[in-house]
Amino acid sequence: MIASESIERPTLQRRKTANSVLALRDLGSGLLRWWLWGLVAWCDIKQRYRGSVLGPFWLTLSTAVMIGSLGALYSRLFHMDLATYLPYLSLGILIWGLISALLTESCTAFISAEHVIKQIRMPLSVHLYRVIARNVIVFGHNLVVFVVVMLWFRVQVGWADLMVLPGVALLMAGMVPTGLILAAMCARFRDIPPVVANLLQVIFFMTPIMWRAELLGPNIDLAIYNPFNCFIDLVRAPLLGEWVPATSWGVALGMTAAAWAVAFPFFARFRARIAYWV
Repeated sequence: MIASESIERPTLQRRKTANSVLALRDLGSGLLRWWLWGLVAWCDIKQRYRGSVLGPFWLTLSTAVMIGSLGALYSRLFHMDLATYLPYLSLGILIWGLISALLTESCTAFISAEHVIKQIRMPLSVHLYRVIARNVIVFGHNLVVFVVVMLWFRVQVGWADLMVLPGVALLMAGMVPTGLILAAMCARFRDIPPVVANLLQVIFFMTPIMWRAELLGPNIDLAIYNPFNCFIDLVRAPLLGEWVPATSWGVALGMTAAAWAVAFPFFARFRARIAYWV
């Protein structure tokens, strides 16, 4: 009995190691195929707006109308100067749109690629990178709205703006493991996508996007330590000419590390089963 257990333990350990190596190879080789998922993401956008005159700029136009309407309304409700509130609101909505789209579309990253997964041998991570690239391109189109707002209200540009680059990099680094977990779990349990969509609607109103954290008064910590607010701050603060608070960096780094600590062993263990789940 003891001898059999001593044989099984090294075998189980070797299996875990092999799964981890395959998962790491999947993530790495998928990332190196940037030309593939970048091209497919671009084709997705072209296909979505095929036959349209403005293409993806229809979404930009609707976003601009929404930001303008909400800015005019909530600046009066919160008794805030429109020149300072509208840039804050526009960036909050744009970044939230990117985060929420990444989370909701990650839920169907593997499901929507079912025919590819079953017919073509390629890293599974390619399908997640495709979702991320597609939404980053859309975010780039929508960023035109903030450029117009920035020029109209003459938002100051300084050295702090350069911090948007590591901020976006950390945001993407946090979205990859979160997307892996959601994509795999939703492939197995199809009830999760609507749950995620409903949760995001609630989180939207609980996150300082249309309102400032200072309005909470003594309960301001609820907003400061909100992970979604911290990730939004990584991009919003630099573009507003402000330095990102150390708290936002700390929470974002901690959440990213925790996400990878959960996502990688999860992906390593269940990666081989995803083709049977979709």
